[in-house]
Amino acid sequence: MRKSSGHRPNPGVLGFLVGVQVTLAALAWTDLALRPATEVRGSKRRWALIIAINFAGPLAYLTWGRRPIDPATHLADRTQPAS
Repeated sequence: MRKSSGHRPNPGVLGFLVGVQVTLAALAWTDLALRPATEVRGSKRRWALIIAINFAGPLAYLTWGRRPIDPATHLADRTQPAS
């Protein structure tokens, strides 16, 4: 019997890559949901759609989609008593 010339992906490697993709997307979507719109570059709706694009979407959001947080104002917002 002749072997197939097509390449079959290793299920372990494929499972690992799927796990990484799902983890990156979950991390990015959670960050997007919890982050105020003023700390996101562009539309939150647009970034939510971009995050769904394989590895590139979550990495793009985590790299370029978030505005840097100013530690002084970020901590001041959390330490003020609720009114």
